[in-house]
Amino acid sequence: MINNLIKLAKKENISLEVCTLIDGTYNIEILNDKMQKFNISKTTEYGIKAIYNNKVINLCTENISNPEAIIKTIKSNGDLIDNDNENRLCENDFDIKTDRSTIPDLNNIKKEIFKLNKEYHKKYPFIVNLMGVVEYNNIVRMIDNENHHLKDSYNCYDAMFYVSGKKDDVVKTKYIFLYGKEFDVEEVKKEIEKAINKLQLSFDAKSIKTDKYKILLDNIAVKNILKSFYEAFNAKKLDMKISPFAGKLGEKIFSDKITILEEPLNPSFTINKHFDHEGTLTYNKEIVKDGVFKTCFNSIEYALKNNTKPTGNFGVITNMHIKSGNKSYDELVSIMDNGIIIDNVEGLHAGINTYTGDISLQSTGLLVENGKVVRAIDMIILQTNIFELLSNVIEVGNDLKEFSSSFSSPSLLLDNITISGNL
Repeated sequence: MINNLIKLAKKENISLEVCTLIDGTYNIEILNDKMQKFNISKTTEYGIKAIYNNKVINLCTENISNPEAIIKTIKSNGDLIDNDNENRLCENDFDIKTDRSTIPDLNNIKKEIFKLNKEYHKKYPFIVNLMGVVEYNNIVRMIDNENHHLKDSYNCYDAMFYVSGKKDDVVKTKYIFLYGKEFDVEEVKKEIEKAINKLQLSFDAKSIKTDKYKILLDNIAVKNILKSFYEAFNAKKLDMKISPFAGKLGEKIFSDKITILEEPLNPSFTINKHFDHEGTLTYNKEIVKDGVFKTCFNSIEYALKNNTKPTGNFGVITNMHIKSGNKSYDELVSIMDNGIIIDNVEGLHAGINTYTGDISLQSTGLLVENGKVVRAIDMIILQTNIFELLSNVIEVGNDLKEFSSSFSSPSLLLDNITISGNL
């Protein structure tokens, strides 16, 4: 079907390529002692890039069995587009031979989660719900045009656990996120224990006075903020001046302790991606090095416009992270001595302005005095901006954690950050 579509497009003076994404998914969801969901599915999506009358048309569909209708849509969309930037199709070839056919033992995973539920409900009577969602994905990607073919594949799992507890008719919940090659029940146990300890403390949480504090920002909170700002490093955003980093390429924007990498080919990560969704081969790169903005993300379109090279990031960000430091999490707490651990930030869509860099996020965490956690904190707002946040860095932790194939992060110890409370 793909070849037929490409040949028909050529007859209509349309240059066309197809990016195929095949996703085999195995999903289980368990709430306490009951199976809520057990799914095995396979989906195929097609991303179509067409050049017609020097205009680029991008379409996404799950069905290419009617190529005539697709060609008609391309022509009608092309008549509406007024962007005259230069572009081209993929000019690379790549085909990696890997066996990604392993099927996870879902029955064993199910049994392990049931065991966890029984164990923790018995050990901690205040727990009312323990929910686990585990998903495996086997991914195959291909890009085809008239002259070139690319293919790679990978597999990974991600899991989310929700632990809810009740005290004096108040119910609170903590979340656990895991990601990797294989389901590891010992890792799950370790993370659930951490979440339960925080959950117990949270029932007595209260706010603090508004002031500037030393902050230990947990790796998951750092990851969420980094994820919110990654598009601000995109050449299109920079050219349109709708990024806080516009005009700052080559300048120092953060602390010299901050190096931000995107490493799609680093074998130490769970997966590697060898090309992006328009067929540009990926490579490991420094986005920020020692606080200096070194590299922006370029598609083919903006690479041609700015007379540079595409970076392999069209529709793909892989293993983007802040480079680890050499201090353990416990050492960061000790160095902080007095301050606040922020382990959760919320309201990312409303609380982060990716045009200006401003950050205002509802947060929860722990109060630290003399290097020891003394109580939980809630009803606080992390009030800063991306420049202050990543410039006021005391230390970078060595606890780099993968949360997805796109973003990972270590924890950060920060100084002089405003926390708005209600006391």
